Amino acid sequence: TIRGLGRSFRAFDSLDGNRKIDRGEFMSGLQENGVDVTAAEANALFGLLDTDNDGTVNFDEFLVGVRGKLNQQRQAMVDKAFLKFDADGSGTITAADLKGVYNCNHHPKVISGEMTEDEV
Repeated sequence: TIRGLGRSFRAFDSLDGNRKIDRGEFMSGLQENGVDVTAAEANALFGLLDTDNDGTVNFDEFLVGVRGKLNQQRQAMVDKAFLKFDADGSGTITAADLKGVYNCNHHPKVISGEMTEDEV
């Protein structure tokens, strides 16, 4: 799942928590998870994941590298959902955009009284 991949990413990024995995964190993460590869193999894998060649692997690069790209049908669904949430057509989804399409009344924390609609 995406949540599980997020946990894996954070475990690799645990050294500094900057939301990017550098080569050292990657090597440590492989060792800690019992992945038996040579240093050359690990370096080659890191190079494949670091698609923008900035010396780090961000979550998007990690996700695509581990899970692969979305097929055309799934990408179309994601694009359709994005357009629904991007109410002003700006190309970004803001809290205001979400507020216009998401009814917070049914959120479990609102129902339980832990949070207000505005907090959610």
